[in-house]
Order: sequence, then C-alpha cells, then structure tokens
Amino acid sequence: MKTTYRIAIAELRSLFCSPVAWLILVIFAVQVGVAFGNAFDRQVQGQALGYTLWDVTASIFTGWMGIFPGFLRNLYLYIPLLTMGLMSREYSSGSIKLLFSSPISSLQIILGKYFSMLIYGLIMMGSVLVLVVVAFFSIKDFDLSLVLSGWLGLYLLMATYAAIGLFMSTLTSYQIIAALGTLTFISFLNFIGSLWQHIEGVREVMYWYSLKGRPDESIRGLICSEDILYFILVSRMFLGFSVLKLQFARRSCSMSVKVG
Repeated sequence: MKTTYRIAIAELRSLFCSPVAWLILVIFAVQVGVAFGNAFDRQVQGQALGYTLWDVTASIFTGWMGIFPGFLRNLYLYIPLLTMGLMSREYSSGSIKLLFSSPISSLQIILGKYFSMLIYGLIMMGSVLVLVVVAFFSIKDFDLSLVLSGWLGLYLLMATYAAIGLFMSTLTSYQIIAALGTLTFISFLNFIGSLWQHIEGVREVMYWYSLKGRPDESIRGLICSEDILYFILVSRMFLGFSVLKLQFARRSCSMSVKVG
C-alpha cells in the first residue's frame, strides 16, 4: 500500500508540473462559477419580478441549465487530457524499464496511477463543494442530500472515465493517440445503448453496457445501486485490462494467449 501511495504522489507531482493540469482546474472552476452565477442570478431576477420561487436548489444545481448537467456535458473533454500521459509518458521517456526492473508489481503501478486521478478528481470537484457551502447559507431550506447525490454520481463517472483513459494510455507511447482513443471509447459506450434495439435479449445487454444516462438518477437525487455497481465494475474491468497489458509487456507470450 505504501508503494502504491508513493506512486500516486509522484504522479500527482508530475501532473502538476505540467500546465495542462492547472489549466483544466482553472477552466473547470471558471465554468462552474459562471454556471452558478447565472443560475443564481435567474432566481434573484425572478424574485425581484415577484415570481414565487420553488425548487431553488434543483434549479441551480440539477436543472437543465444548472451546474451538474453542464458539467456532465463537458466532463468527457477533460479526462482524456489528464490520463493521456499516465503510461504513455513512461513508454516514450523509457522510464517504464525502471519500473519493470524495480520490485513493484503491475497492480501497484496501475493503482498508483489511478489513485492519482482520483485525488485530482477530488481537487477538481472541490470547487463545486465551495459553491455548495455558499448555496447552503444563501438558500432557505437548502436540499443538501440532492446536491451531494449529484456530486457523487459525477465523481463516479469521472472515476470511470479515468479508468478507461488509463487503459488507453497503456496501449501506446503517443499521448495524442491515447487521448483520441479515450474519447472514441467513451463515445462508443455512450452510443452502444442504441445498437440492436430490435433484438430481444440483446437489447437489455446493450442497455446495461451503455454509459449514457448513468449519472442522471444521482443528479435527480436518487442513488441507484445498479448505476453504482456499473461504475465500479467498469472501472475495475479497465483497471484489470491495464494490469494485464503491463504483465504482457514484462514477459513475452503468444498473441493468442494475450487475446484469451
């Protein structure tokens, strides 16, 4: 566990030495702040015009023009830029040989890289929690459980995206290709739910594999165990693929064994 923690801290240091991580944090904070300001301003204007305010918390955070849906529409653009260099950078710089020659297992390497993304995600989502505190003291009868439920759903979605991006980064030494591969696969998981809908049995399988709409229930305030299980299983699946890829890189074996 200590080794995994050290890898995560080292990856975070490397991440924050690049301008991309800081730029994403700034852009995300500005985007969330502007969305919150616009949503809050609409409520103030409505109150000034004499309209009766209702469901203010949902209108600001989970409504169609709220913070969470806007974040959901743009999240897939942030994560590939963060994960594209997790392993690709190790391949291109040659430092992967040092990792393979050290007494560190493939699982520890992957978990360390993944934990760094989880920590970065907490920092990234921390700007949302700041606005939650502001809204808590500004809105009468603030619905905290609704906001925290939506926050959890978005964070789990971010963690799933990070697992997919990490796996794509293990496949190539080119960071741009890893980023494009992550975008492509995320798009495919969002599209797969519309495939073969006319075939009974297959329709249910494709729907379950689909990533589209998974955080919607959490954003509406309902924590669904099926969606939570989906995020956990998909994340673990891609982390497992990443571990297998590193193990195959450490020892030679036939292509049929790798595919199997």
